[in-house]
Amino acid sequence: MYDKWHNKFYEKIRNKQPLLGTWITIPHPEIVEILSNLPFDWLLFDMEHAPLSISDIEKMLMALKGTDIVPLVRVPWNDPVEIKRVLDLGVGGIMVPQVNNRDEAIRAVKAVRYPPDGIRGVGPRRCIMYGFWDIDEYFNNWNKRAIIIVQIETKSGYENLEEIIGVDGISGIFVGPLDLSASLGLFGKTESPEFLDILQDIARRAMKYNKIIGIMARTPDFAKKALEMGYNFISLSHDIKYIIEGAKIYLNRIGITKSN
Repeated sequence: MYDKWHNKFYEKIRNKQPLLGTWITIPHPEIVEILSNLPFDWLLFDMEHAPLSISDIEKMLMALKGTDIVPLVRVPWNDPVEIKRVLDLGVGGIMVPQVNNRDEAIRAVKAVRYPPDGIRGVGPRRCIMYGFWDIDEYFNNWNKRAIIIVQIETKSGYENLEEIIGVDGISGIFVGPLDLSASLGLFGKTESPEFLDILQDIARRAMKYNKIIGIMARTPDFAKKALEMGYNFISLSHDIKYIIEGAKIYLNRIGITKSN
């Protein structure tokens, strides 16, 4: 399974195909099951800003069984304890917020990898399907399979972009537009010419590494812009927005609108 997930990601990157997914923030497996019927490459479970616990994620992952969608988790912080617990659930990889320099990127890699390359404690559970999968095969190959994406969300992260994405084991970077715009004194101006130039610069500098270059796209138009810039890992908004937008469309079609 982990080989399949890893190979899917890198085959698409080599073939210049985008990896499209969305954010999961609502702690219910039916949300995951519903979205798993759509052609997403990956789903990301957000533990940083959404009310998702380890227990929630374990149950929600079961809704992906039998699909080829890659499950990823955004951990709350670059914390080896949090990272270890998430990986033992059997996800394809993680996203780490607020990575600002090379040392922080290395710390994330070490938290994901087993010794001697890292510090991840050995106590696999669901990641080896409770012992039905070969523990030796998992242990011996995980360090090469793990998908590790770090977020560029600050002025420091932007300035140190190439030393971060160049770290061995880092699969790629993901821009958090709101946090980055705030750090650069452009809060919320994510489609201003100045900020779009910064996003283009990030894509241009990252492309030479042939790795994941990701960003959150809250609208279809922004997703198209990101793809044109060279981003190859696009979050097509999130579960909450799909519910709201779907309801709005339905209400508008029967002539009901609400201003507030």
